[in-house]
Amino acid sequence: MNIDEGARESEDISTCNDAMRRSFLAASTPFLFGLSSFAQPSFAGEVGARITKAVTTSDLGVSVRRSVVKGAQMMDKLDANWEKFSDENNLGSERLKQQERPKPREIPDPKPLNVGLAKKVLKCSDETFLECTGVSLDDLNSQIAKVDGLVRKSFERSGLELTGEMTSKQFNYFCYVHFKAFCDILIDNKLSFNRKQFESMLGDKLLSLFAPSASNTLDSLATKQQGLKPKSEDAMMNGISTGLSLTDDILNSLVANGIVAQFERNEIDSETLSDWTNDLSDIQLSIPLDGDITLGSQVLLQEQGFRVYPDFGRFAITSALQKSLAFPNQNVQSDEYYMDTNYNSDPDLFEVKQVLLNIVIDSS
Repeated sequence: MNIDEGARESEDISTCNDAMRRSFLAASTPFLFGLSSFAQPSFAGEVGARITKAVTTSDLGVSVRRSVVKGAQMMDKLDANWEKFSDENNLGSERLKQQERPKPREIPDPKPLNVGLAKKVLKCSDETFLECTGVSLDDLNSQIAKVDGLVRKSFERSGLELTGEMTSKQFNYFCYVHFKAFCDILIDNKLSFNRKQFESMLGDKLLSLFAPSASNTLDSLATKQQGLKPKSEDAMMNGISTGLSLTDDILNSLVANGIVAQFERNEIDSETLSDWTNDLSDIQLSIPLDGDITLGSQVLLQEQGFRVYPDFGRFAITSALQKSLAFPNQNVQSDEYYMDTNYNSDPDLFEVKQVLLNIVIDSS
């Protein structure tokens, strides 16, 4: 995958204007995908799964998610203007009779950041980039220093304190600097880059950080699978059970180490599992992550046109499921959506507060 050169912003410090800095420091942004205003506290259950599937697979859903939100902003503004016009001219009586809007979702503050773990995450990211590209460590460190030098003062003037022990906001900042450096190197050197390979390799490293017992768990799974046929019901059930267990371990670790404030995961019912083991349907996991402290860096990098960004939770969970389901030869695809969990018709009040992970497991 080659990063589009035309999407790259200028290296001048103007790339971090005041609006971007404010949204970055708040771990949210003033832009949102058109469907985000309809986010619900839980995506569990059959209806939720169907909605998520429609959004993630339909042409409209993919188009809205992939376009970098400018069109969505315009439509949100038009929608807000229409509601205002409707109310001012007494045309909104039917709308006012509708059900009360969903209450704002309460998102707690993340727990204190595990600084040691955060530093290891950054180190793993650097190491993976070097392994995927063959770039030298000196060149990478030089580019990281260059990006840091360009944006540091600008972020500090907007209120970010970059001294003392690393905080969650600092970690967000350093994620931006490191991944921005990755993207700059790829563009400057016109390097061919396999993004999926990078995410897979980084996910493998993160799996051991977020779920230290993963290696033993996978060894135990391998023992259970001995003598079974890959597509047998037992082999598939062993694989999905281990994969979901590791997924929960990762999610709990993200919360315990202060990287995510809270999470949910939809339950997979017995009928879905039965259909999946008989190759009649896929399994779809919907995992909302509230208060991901890297939200700002993820969205800012994508807003600037880059497709390499620090979605650490998705990388690790995808790795856990791929390893657990390798024997029954199941294909694991993952993607993310950025959501505002509160309804508001005013686009200026939209804030990205949630990363919704969508993971589909199907036969290869």
